[in-house]
Amino acid sequence: MNKKIDNKRVGFHSIESIIKNSPHKIKKLFIPQSREDKRIINLITLAKKNGIKYQVSKKLKQEPEAEILNENNLSFQDLKIFLEDTSNEKLNLLILDNIIDPRNLGACIRSAAVTEVDAIIINKHHCAPLNDVAHAVSSGGAEYVKIFFVSNLVNCVKFIKDMNINVYGLSEHAKKDHIEVDFSSNTAVIMGSEEHGIRKKTKEICDQLVRLSSNKDFKSFNVSVATGIILSEISRQRKC
Repeated sequence: MNKKIDNKRVGFHSIESIIKNSPHKIKKLFIPQSREDKRIINLITLAKKNGIKYQVSKKLKQEPEAEILNENNLSFQDLKIFLEDTSNEKLNLLILDNIIDPRNLGACIRSAAVTEVDAIIINKHHCAPLNDVAHAVSSGGAEYVKIFFVSNLVNCVKFIKDMNINVYGLSEHAKKDHIEVDFSSNTAVIMGSEEHGIRKKTKEICDQLVRLSSNKDFKSFNVSVATGIILSEISRQRKC
């Protein structure tokens, strides 16, 4: 059985996103007693509009919290179905290989939501958990993008390639700059760990490696910043 996603959400963006997209997920909503400002009033109004009961809490300081229904992660089998059902569409996928910090994970998810990525694929045994911290940093982005967790990333990437999706790995050692690459067709981008980048086996099955900077003295970006840059370039090309 798949591991269940953390069922606690913290912060306005995350909770508002759930209410707007999947209000049935919220079991309990807690509002800080110390706040009576416009933002809290708007959240209460939104909750009432969607039939969600709330409880005032003295323990909370500034941010609201919500307890949501337990859900199972989407798996590789779910991903196969998703890709087969969308085989005629021009896809943009984000693959995360060994993102260790949940804040970086959340920031990557947020960038994916902003740039309208179709799905995120996470190497579940070598990645930070999608916990309340990651959800909070994603600012509700995790509610907008489909997220799939796979146990064998190499086999998953092979399957993606068989679906005629071009796979690009981000590496500071690559020779080709990202703005020189045509991302107009089906695309999957792999981002590696904060310290070591993409794993060797994952790197070997990429169709192409690309870099973000040609600076010889200082090449690397933070992984979440790098994710935002590459996804923004893909989005820009597709809107031209």
